[in-house]
Amino acid sequence: MPLHKMDSLRRIAFDVQGRVQGVGFRRFVERKALSIGDMSGWVLNAKNGAVKGEAQGAAHNLERLIEALNSGPFLSRVDKVDYKFIDVISSETGFVIRPGRW
Repeated sequence: MPLHKMDSLRRIAFDVQGRVQGVGFRRFVERKALSIGDMSGWVLNAKNGAVKGEAQGAAHNLERLIEALNSGPFLSRVDKVDYKFIDVISSETGFVIRPGRW
């Protein structure tokens, strides 16, 4: 699904299902977000075995992150990636791995 408005600041909440815990998936997402640049947000392991997070940036950068979520790191198996648009958080900076499970 194209995100449109390529220069606009957007925010997504994402949920990645499959073999995504115990395979470095959160670190993969953090590194990808940081390498894309101009992106903020967070990622964590969910209690249900998924990886969840939020990411904010230019629409074209979010498209790149979504592509990465669909591929995942070497040892992972991505079965499904869901995302939805949510409100932008203007005060947020950085992209982090959150501890614990949600």
